Amino acid sequence: MKFITEPERKTPVLSEVDLLVCGGGVAGVAAAYSAAENGAKVLLIEKYPFLGGLATGALVITTPPLTNGINIEICKRLTEKNVYKKCRHSGEVTEAEELHAMDPEILKYELIRMLLDQKVDLLLHTYVVDTVMEGNRINGVIIETKSGRQAVLAKMVVDTTGDADIAVFSGAPFTSVKKPMTMMFNIIGADVKKILNKIGTWSNLKTYVQEAKEKDGFEFDLGIYPEYGAPGVHAEELVYDGELNIWSGMLNGMDGADPRDLTRAELITREHVMRLTAFLKDNIPGFEDARIEYTATQVGVRASRQILGRAIPTNEEVRKTIFEDTVVKPYAGRTIRLPYGSLLPRKIENLLVAGRCISADEAAMGQLRLIPVCTATGQAAGAAAAFSIQQGILPENLDVGILQEKLSEQGMDLGLDHLG
Repeated sequence: MKFITEPERKTPVLSEVDLLVCGGGVAGVAAAYSAAENGAKVLLIEKYPFLGGLATGALVITTPPLTNGINIEICKRLTEKNVYKKCRHSGEVTEAEELHAMDPEILKYELIRMLLDQKVDLLLHTYVVDTVMEGNRINGVIIETKSGRQAVLAKMVVDTTGDADIAVFSGAPFTSVKKPMTMMFNIIGADVKKILNKIGTWSNLKTYVQEAKEKDGFEFDLGIYPEYGAPGVHAEELVYDGELNIWSGMLNGMDGADPRDLTRAELITREHVMRLTAFLKDNIPGFEDARIEYTATQVGVRASRQILGRAIPTNEEVRKTIFEDTVVKPYAGRTIRLPYGSLLPRKIENLLVAGRCISADEAAMGQLRLIPVCTATGQAAGAAAAFSIQQGILPENLDVGILQEKLSEQGMDLGLDHLG
């Protein structure tokens, strides 16, 4: 490999803040909102010109119910605009497993409003490319924008990049994970009644694609059936009549942190979208007049890097354990919980992590990368960062009991009544 030597330069400091949140997905929004609500001066940096991460950028706009903590605030705002509705015709599922559809454009708007209401400073169109380290402490980050290379200094950092970028730049230990990638897209003009008369429920859609492949030799180089928590080919009804959110199958073996793999994934999965749409229009009654409304801004990456934190709970523990340091409970009607140690990377002193790059056993991440969990981890990380800054201590030294009390005041029922 060739290398070049860059000349030494002085990098201007753009801003100095209490708390820097890197990544404007739902986890980052929740972290910034929670920290600001608890008195911190917060700057949130995001590469896209909008917030929401994979929820808006990758059209992951069907979600388990938003029933606990900051999820309730998001649900309230969307419900008031009539753009949060229960998905129909998805087969037999429990109330806790039901999916709800959201309008991604309204979600973008409301996430911004939430942060502006809390006086969070935003910096969009901005990439974080490195960290400024002093031993095991992050003093700030290096950013790249249209204005060039600059620095942002901070007392504390929350990594909500999804890919654990800040943790990796700072030298925190992590593990790399590969899970199927999917290009999501929306179709409008579908005759839902006619389609369901043919296929029964949306979960049966993959069967028709598979049968066509076997019977007619129709070539689909995509994953049709569920694997690693990915549903394969699937569809759900959205908030507007005749509009469907469609999973265009799965692409395996790609590294979500490798730009060459990501480029290849974008090219292949957009081909998936076109092939699948053509098949649906030609073979399933009700799709004849449907058309693609839009495809996702980016391919949906389910996993890339996960930190190795102070705690690495197993799938069994996540579902059944009431941890003494429980700070995350995403759903009011389900038992899923996470300990504080899942948000604390090893080695780096003033860094917390939230979203799909938290510390947990790989088998648990299929349920932990979902929207309500990402927001709940963000809420906990943001509150912990704010209280640590106020007390002048490291996050690892924070009294978790105080954090649990504050999170409860913020509307997150941690379900600790039976903790002995």
